[in-house]
Amino acid sequence: MKKLSGFFFFACLFSVMIGISSCGKDGDTGPAGPAGETGPKGDKGDKGDAGEPGSANVVYSGWLDTEFALDTASGDYVWGVEVAQIDQELLNTGFVKVYINLYTPDQPNIGSIPYTDGTVYIRDVVVEGGILLLSNYNVSTVEVSAGVKRYQVRYVIVPGGVAARTAKSINWSNYAEVQAHLGLKN
Repeated sequence: MKKLSGFFFFACLFSVMIGISSCGKDGDTGPAGPAGETGPKGDKGDKGDAGEPGSANVVYSGWLDTEFALDTASGDYVWGVEVAQIDQELLNTGFVKVYINLYTPDQPNIGSIPYTDGTVYIRDVVVEGGILLLSNYNVSTVEVSAGVKRYQVRYVIVPGGVAARTAKSINWSNYAEVQAHLGLKN
């Protein structure tokens, strides 16, 4: 009897193994069934974590006209612009970069400030509430033909932490790199 029950056990096990291995998907997929009714609205999920700020936090101006005035005390030509976004926190944690288009919008030649060319220099001073430009030459915006201007400036404000998260190294003095990385228009 013991032999018979041992044989029976192995025979059942063998039958189950054959049955499992012979199952397969040999037929074509059948047609989709009709859609079921819409169920009740589920509970609202948990709020996700806030994402890190990206270049969307970067602020940049349009191309600005300048009108330098001679400061007789220093002998420098000076121009300034008020910029409300420049506060003490930005001065402590972020930075401001200023660029000048030395030619026209159609033929840009953009330099980074501070800028020097021979004996000509343009320097920037960033203070709470604004930017000052100083030069030993009057680089005020001029109209070279109807509506076409030369010597316009633009500023880019990068809040603290944005530059540190930049995946690739950016040369902030190279306007073309900055423009491409931040998606600056014109």
